Parts: sequence; C-alpha cells; structure tokens
Amino acid sequence: MSLSEELIARARAIAPMVADAAYETDRNRRLSDAVIDACCDAELMQILVPKVYGGHELDYATMAGVVYEFGRFCTSTAWVISFYIGHNYLHSLWPKGFQDEVFADRPYALTPGTIAPNFRLKPVDGGYIANGLSQWNSGSSRADWFLNSGLIMDGDAVRGVVAFMVPAGEVDIIDNWDMAGMRGTSSGDAALSDVFVPHHRTVPVEDLLNGCTPGSKLHAKPIYSLPVLPFVLGETMPVMAGAYRGAADAFKRLTEDRHSTFTAAKVQNRQTAQMRIGHGQAGADIAQTLLKDYIAFIDNTDPDDMRKLEARAKARARVGMVADYVYQGINQLMLGAGGGAHRSTSPLQRFLRDMNVLRVHGFLDTETATENLGRVELGLEPNCPL
Repeated sequence: MSLSEELIARARAIAPMVADAAYETDRNRRLSDAVIDACCDAELMQILVPKVYGGHELDYATMAGVVYEFGRFCTSTAWVISFYIGHNYLHSLWPKGFQDEVFADRPYALTPGTIAPNFRLKPVDGGYIANGLSQWNSGSSRADWFLNSGLIMDGDAVRGVVAFMVPAGEVDIIDNWDMAGMRGTSSGDAALSDVFVPHHRTVPVEDLLNGCTPGSKLHAKPIYSLPVLPFVLGETMPVMAGAYRGAADAFKRLTEDRHSTFTAAKVQNRQTAQMRIGHGQAGADIAQTLLKDYIAFIDNTDPDDMRKLEARAKARARVGMVADYVYQGINQLMLGAGGGAHRSTSPLQRFLRDMNVLRVHGFLDTETATENLGRVELGLEPNCPL
C-alpha cells in the first residue's frame, strides 16, 4: 500500500467518528477536538507540506481522497479539514523565513482564514501594521495561525495587495458564526488591531494568483508553482462530491426503512422512490467523476498552462457549476424523502442546507463564475481576480 493509499485509509477509519459527531458538530457550530486530534494523529494535515519540513509532499489526489471520505458524512468536517490541509500547502508558498517559523515544531499548523483583502496595512520598518476585520474564517475555533489579506495603504491610495499570516494569539476571534448551513465550520470573524506583520510573513496576492511565490522557487515539485485559485477551488470539490454521495446513501437507507403514512406500504416499492434512488446514486457517481477530472487537472496540468487566464476562468466556472449540480441533486432527493427528513437529526437536511449555502459562496456562485468565463471568452477583462 502506498503512503497515499494509507492516508486515505486512515481517513476512512476516522469517518465513523465524523458520522457519529455530525449532529453535534452542526449544533455546536464547530468540529470537536477529538475529530481534529484524530486527523492530526493520522498525519493528514501535512499531506502537501514539503519533505524538507517533515511533510509527506504528496499530491492533490491524496488530499481530495481524504476529504471525500469525510464529506460523505459531514460537510462541515470535510470543509474545515480540507482548509487545514490546503492552508498548510499555502504555508509552503510563503518566504523561507515563515516556513522555518511555522514548521519549526511540527510539520503542520492549523490555519483558518481567507485571502479576501479585508485589512488595511500601514508600511513601517520591517513590515506593516494591520488593522481590520475579516469574515468566513473556517476552522477559527481551533487555530495556530490566521491567513489574511490586506491593502497596502499610502494615505488614501492603495499601493498593493498582500496576503499575510498572523499568530492566532494576536487575533481577536469573534464567535459569531450562526448560519442556516455549514453550521459546524466555526467560520466566525477575526479582528486585528495594530498588529505588526513582518515582511517574511507576507506574499503579494498577484504572486499567489500567478504561481510565482517564494515557495515556487524553494520547492521543485510542480504543485508549488501552481496559480493558487484553481487549488483553492479544489479544496471545495471533494467536499461537494462527498456530500452528494452521503445524501444519496442516506436517502437509500431512509427509503428502505420508510412506510407510507396512510397505507403502511413500504415506500421502496414505489416507482418514484426507486427512480430517486437511481438518480441519486448515478448523480453521486457523476460528481465523483467530476472530482476525478479535477484531480487530473490539478495534478497533471503544467503550471505554465494553468497560468493562462482562460484555464483559470474555466476552472472557476466548472467548480461553480458542480456546486449548483450537487445542490439540485440533493434537493430532488429531499422532495421524495418525507417530512421526517427535515428533522435536525437527519443527515439529509444537513447536506441540503450545507449545499444551499455553499452554492452562493464567493468562489462557487455559478452566475459570477460563468459571467467571468464569458467575459474572458469574449476578450474582455475578468470581473474578479483569477
């Protein structure tokens, strides 16, 4: 068994714990420490960390395989673990000084955060002073560092945009995550007040978008030279494919156990129920095929080819349409699942709520993503950074 297969098998072994905790994860608005610790102990967080820092230096396929195992049982858990693994990959793109710092004690860190430019940075000797507040910090209930992005200000003028890392102890974590879906992701707000950020903890966002980061020069493996947006989109793909599989399997189990309210006849004998089971299983197969296609795109595409604007626009549109496809498929299952499937203890309603929130995520919104691709196809400037 290869190391990749071994790590996916470890995730599969943790998955029953994820399933058992799913209701409480949703209700408590965060992953349990037991689940996070199990993933850390299984050495999942360092899948994409370079070997020089004690990581496995594997591929996106391994990461996707691990996250998919969790996505079948809890969308929130899959989302947070995917971001923890993916942000360790981002650590590997930062200057060597930061990599030496973040990987000094162990080959991974738990790092929530976003690269949306929510902060204002004032240049000072050796770095910047950061102020501001960011939203959507998935996994913020358990953090070593925070990923942020901000505008370098010269008075009222913007001089540039940089992504930066800040130790969790210097961040005011605001416990205000209360959403209709993805409730277990603890994606609360984070505030910085006059926090000093040294230069070695920063990377220009343009370099991240183009795959020309300091890490791309330090580490020879092509994955460290990828434009960051297709990879970040890839963090979501196994979450969504796993959710469709989980919903399809949950609907099948529910149908096998259900009896009609008025006649007590077994629901599984209805043609419509049989069709929905078939639709759900085939739909989940298609989602898994789309995931495999995206794995091949990330792991096999030459970074130079991925730097082309059209390739990145297509990736974003593709992933956005997958989000809508998975939501529509799960919604069709819910229409035939009966009122009991809407109880808070039902995994089906969690999958539906979670996907309803994900499909309007800033990166996954289909309308924005397809408009962007249309503009690029027409030779117009993109409507958002790629």
